[in-house]
Amino acid sequence: MVSKFCQLSVNDVDVVTKLYIKVFSQYPWHEDNKYDDISNYIIHLLQMNTNRCYLYKDDNELVGVALGFVKPWYKGVEYQLDNFFISSDHQRQGFGSDFLKKIKRAMHKIGVENIILETNKDTPAEHFYFKNGFTSVTDPHSLSLVCETKK
Repeated sequence: MVSKFCQLSVNDVDVVTKLYIKVFSQYPWHEDNKYDDISNYIIHLLQMNTNRCYLYKDDNELVGVALGFVKPWYKGVEYQLDNFFISSDHQRQGFGSDFLKKIKRAMHKIGVENIILETNKDTPAEHFYFKNGFTSVTDPHSLSLVCETKK
């Protein structure tokens, strides 16, 4: 196994989009994503000057993707891990944990002390993140809300 950790570039958008759609169409997500929607999402992330989007490859095969960005907050700077996914063929083999370790190191090198993310409760993803050092920051006084701007 020769793993490679590198930044995602615009040249990777097609292969990353296809992997995203494949992974998130399966259990437990069952999402019905459209190619153009996901491709545009990734391109917009890459256009942010604070993007930190990464690829994880094994013997030149794309295994995992991290889509995120660095942003300020009242305690300094944090990394918003917007999406993190591992190819279904490579899950439960240690690739995801190794990938996260590499991301943590990269963030530490640039002075980012925290990684934040959202995931669904009671899913394999939740258990994976807990296993890899994430803790829940549930606050009974706050909510996550979303509102469409077109209304």
